[in-house]
Amino acid sequence: MRTYFILFAFCLISFIGFSQKLQLEKASPFTAVKWKSNQPIVKFNAAWYHLEKLNIYTTKELLDFCKKEFGKKWKKRFSEDLIEVLKAMGVKSNKKVNLILSNGTQVQNAIGTYTFKNRQKVLNYNYEHKKRLKTVSISQAVEDIVAFQQILENRSSYVQLTDYNYKTTLDLLKNTVVKSTKAIDINYLTHEFAKIMAEIGDRHSSVKNEVFAKETHATYFLQLPFIIAPINGKAVALKRLKKEGEYEYFYPDFPILKSINNLSVDAIIDSLVYTAKKAPKEAKLTKGIMALQQLGKCYFMNNLIVPKQVEIVFTNGKTAKIEVVQLQKKRVRYASKLERNTFLKSRAIQKGNFKSISKVLKGNIGYIALPEMFYFNEIDGLEQHIDSVFTAFYKRKALIIDVRFNPGGTRDFIQKFARYIIPKSASPWVANVAYFRTGDKNVIHKSMSSRFLYTDTSNKFNNMDIAAIDVFSKNFTAVKEFDTTKFSNPHYMVLKSGHTPYLKPIYILVNERSFSAASVFSSAFKGLPNVCIVGVTSDGASGNSKTIHLQHSNIRVKISRMLSFQRNGKTLDGFGTKPDIYIPENATQILAGDDFQLKRLIKIINNNE
Repeated sequence: MRTYFILFAFCLISFIGFSQKLQLEKASPFTAVKWKSNQPIVKFNAAWYHLEKLNIYTTKELLDFCKKEFGKKWKKRFSEDLIEVLKAMGVKSNKKVNLILSNGTQVQNAIGTYTFKNRQKVLNYNYEHKKRLKTVSISQAVEDIVAFQQILENRSSYVQLTDYNYKTTLDLLKNTVVKSTKAIDINYLTHEFAKIMAEIGDRHSSVKNEVFAKETHATYFLQLPFIIAPINGKAVALKRLKKEGEYEYFYPDFPILKSINNLSVDAIIDSLVYTAKKAPKEAKLTKGIMALQQLGKCYFMNNLIVPKQVEIVFTNGKTAKIEVVQLQKKRVRYASKLERNTFLKSRAIQKGNFKSISKVLKGNIGYIALPEMFYFNEIDGLEQHIDSVFTAFYKRKALIIDVRFNPGGTRDFIQKFARYIIPKSASPWVANVAYFRTGDKNVIHKSMSSRFLYTDTSNKFNNMDIAAIDVFSKNFTAVKEFDTTKFSNPHYMVLKSGHTPYLKPIYILVNERSFSAASVFSSAFKGLPNVCIVGVTSDGASGNSKTIHLQHSNIRVKISRMLSFQRNGKTLDGFGTKPDIYIPENATQILAGDDFQLKRLIKIINNNE
């Protein structure tokens, strides 16, 4: 998913604290788990014990299941994901659990309590006691390079679409490693792999050294001493005003950030901010500028040393101002009022407060805000509230659905909103087609059905659905050919109208921060006669990721196994969903938080009376 920076992380943590259901999915009765001769020793009530039995299961039964089900990660699953282990065994967990513990001399029965706080302590313990390898030998590095190439060739979906010659790049990396006179830094390998992954264009992929301790790195947290944000396609330097979410130009006479150390901003984004390399234009600029704010991290991710002095050129387009600045460790970043309001709405919804979801705008226009693509089963009453909103909005002359700054999530909203958005004349509506990376054409993978994607032989589809798929398939052409023998049969997301669809015009408002399932949302309904996409091109991306750890460096490689196409034949990744009506942010929206995009859309709707 989906990255929503620090605010989203806080939002997620808050959600876990408020949702009892989610709390029980990520919980433990223990505060730490350590291992001796591959047997767990658990910390319970501040003391260490051998676990003999958990409810009706012996420790052996639990461990045997973990080894069979989770392979090399069996210890991690047992210690950190006990609820999920039991769920996989077909056991429904309650808040309390019976434990039989021993300390070598005596055995005792105890009642444990599953809590999220306990589980976090287990995570922290594991993190602190994980072997933090910093280097691997040359031969080990070469073996991991070979393994990484095999992952790309055998598991990656987007490697089938790219023209990028990753094999040549890996050969060059291998030659560099072989010529080294010392052990290979794991961070170096991580970043070189990440650059290759970024070139391939899989936006749900990532490469990470999970044991890297950022706080131990001397320059990782160094940042520019001013705030940067995009305005009219340019990076501008800002400073924060006292009022929350409001800014002014750092140098009013020279507002534009032209270059850093003689490299233009565009050139730096192209060369250093590789994680956004294949993002749509607007998203690439926004993500690139955010990355440049954290210049120390940016240099680190490129295996470069941060210069002691940074020369900045500011300009007004005609004349320039040059200044040498010192980087700072004070963490700042641009966050608009709209972004913060989106975060607050998301947090309120997670607590069961749905007031911020809808309102009526000037001109009798209904407005629905979707700050995150929530899973209905995790928020009691949310699905019913959406139904009540549409019931109340039937008499409104138009409807705006706002998914700006939405980082994604599940596709529950897509299925629910389809009942109201899709007119009966367009139902069934084939919204999306995807392929799962596999050598078995007939594979039915649960990760696809969780995205409401099914093959045309699925019992989920009736005759009308199949007829709609046939018509869609005859007119569908992928933007680029790929080797279909390396993928499953196509999987389709088919959406259907409900009993009482909304019959007035619908506008879906997106921006370059609408990511993953939020971008799928706008793409799914684009092309319907009653729907208009408004704003700027979304950030796209539609992944189905698999995580693999390399043997020697333990670098985590996360790679998408799915190719996901829009109705127009373009992938979500790299293209996003292009608006029918282009309304970019203006300077007032960036600086003062005034919602120019929404106000402009309201005027457009009201002038169409």
